[in-house]
Amino acid sequence: MHDSELRRFARYADQRNHAGPLDAELQITWARLHVLRTTAGTGTRRLETLRPFVRYYRQFEPDSVEVDPCLLGPKRGRLTPHIYTTDEIDALVRAAARLKPSDALRPATYATLLGLLAATGMRRSEALNLRDTDIDPDGRRLTIRLTKFRKHRQIPLHPSTAAALLAYRRERDQQWPLAPERSFFVGRDGMAVNASTLAAVFVNLRRSLGWRARGDYAQPRLHDLRHTFAVHRLLRWHEENLPVDQGMLWLCTYLGHAKISDTYWYLTGVPELMATAGRAFEAFTRDAEQRS
Repeated sequence: MHDSELRRFARYADQRNHAGPLDAELQITWARLHVLRTTAGTGTRRLETLRPFVRYYRQFEPDSVEVDPCLLGPKRGRLTPHIYTTDEIDALVRAAARLKPSDALRPATYATLLGLLAATGMRRSEALNLRDTDIDPDGRRLTIRLTKFRKHRQIPLHPSTAAALLAYRRERDQQWPLAPERSFFVGRDGMAVNASTLAAVFVNLRRSLGWRARGDYAQPRLHDLRHTFAVHRLLRWHEENLPVDQGMLWLCTYLGHAKISDTYWYLTGVPELMATAGRAFEAFTRDAEQRS
């Protein structure tokens, strides 16, 4: 992420025809520009990203200034994601199934791909990197290879998800001859769907559905399907009074988190879960008062 932010800053400086030391005005103006486009706290993080680079750059331009990130306010923690409702997920998959051309594989590819992301909470890179051999013959389990943390993991699938994957495989094989080790999700040319194309399709679908963000980000994101999976699972455990701590270990492994603290964040970082946990605590205190 730092590299991409530095590239954005470099492009901004070039657009302004900036030369010489990196002064405070240049850095703060750039950071505030992005605050206007995104969310509060973004400017602080942008300035934090710049500081190591400015420190390095001072050997070439000694008058460059390290700006205190707190000038733009305190740094915020993780931003609250958009948690999709079941109706929104259904609408997204249905809209993908209506993509043009209707007589091609494209609608099935994106409806199945988006449905898989919602049903499993997989990272988009993991779904796009799936090979045909990563899906069990019966579709009930898939293998995720070389994940974000360079580990393999296997995840079980709900029967409805398995049925959707098998149906897509049959339709795909009718249009493209079976090739060993080929990508599971393919585009119009029979090659793997790439991340930029998926992102563009999602943005167009989101625009057509007219969603409004419920979170700290400007728009609902594709990655929010992963957050939604985790939150819906935890909500179900809370509502069914199941032992959440035991489930968290399972969820951490299922999602491929490196640290269980990344999974526990959902318990405190998402309003829907805070509300459910609060109701559970109120019920607990009422029972305790009645027993005393």
